Amino acid sequence: MASVTREDFSVAAATNASAYRRITIPVLRIEAGPGPAVALIAGVHGDEWEGQAAILDLWHQLPDILQRGTVYLLPAVNAEASLAGTRLSPSDGGNLNRAFLGEPARGYTESVAAALEARLLPRVQALVDVHSGGASLRYLPSSVITRYGNDPYDERLPALARAFGLPDCVFFRGGEAGSMPAAASRHGVLRLSAEIGGGRETSQLLADRCRDGLLGCLAELGLLHGRAPASAAQVRLYDLDTPAATLRSRESGVFVPAVELGQSVDAHQRIGRLIEPARPDAPPRALLSPQAGTVVCLRPIARSDDGDCLLQVAPALPLDALATRY
Repeated sequence: MASVTREDFSVAAATNASAYRRITIPVLRIEAGPGPAVALIAGVHGDEWEGQAAILDLWHQLPDILQRGTVYLLPAVNAEASLAGTRLSPSDGGNLNRAFLGEPARGYTESVAAALEARLLPRVQALVDVHSGGASLRYLPSSVITRYGNDPYDERLPALARAFGLPDCVFFRGGEAGSMPAAASRHGVLRLSAEIGGGRETSQLLADRCRDGLLGCLAELGLLHGRAPASAAQVRLYDLDTPAATLRSRESGVFVPAVELGQSVDAHQRIGRLIEPARPDAPPRALLSPQAGTVVCLRPIARSDDGDCLLQVAPALPLDALATRY
């Protein structure tokens, strides 16, 4: 039987109305003997619900089924933002995925990041970090492989992405020193992420797919004996790091998409329009796909401003192409 320990920590989150306010970050440590240590994290952005629901399910289920190693569960790692249902931390407007900046920590968000880098990352060998599109985007449910800086290619990544069990995988590159991928890189932690759903909503189906993906990763890492990892028969890879993958609005208006998630489009195909109903004499502005491929991400909020991401599209590649793209 696995042993279960609460390892919550709290950080200051002062506001104008509460000078000494603190927020508690819930952490569950489940230990089942020798083996690797793995962290499962969700809620880096508080309005991304699928991973939070999935890890909360595992909070109650995993102690009965974990057979080896140690798992840390953090279902709402930015607890303040989760409680508020916001992407950013309400007390200081911080983005936890850009707050791993070291000491001294300035405010609530950087304090959470500093605690994770001091308390968690040195203790784990692998990390699965679940995101979604949050309020402003919806994603095709996908595992995510992120490269930070000049990190070398890790041959374990494709197997971990397959074990997550989703047929789609997206690839990003990042150079922000304050990101969670940067922090994981500094500690030599194997990292997989996911983008599942969004639009300030969720469903049992998406939460279940996320939970099963996390269990598949634990099986792939050897923590669940006798459980075959979930495995997608064929995983499609989308490189979303290229400038041509993202269509941004160049002016304000109401976004009326003419495509759906998962739809294949041609380069320069009409994918929607921007309209301004309050100015009926202004002509609608046609929006064209920046390249051919599959619609992987789509904005669900109609009112849009200059610079907003409206859509991401990329051609499907075999997952084995990752080594040449990395």
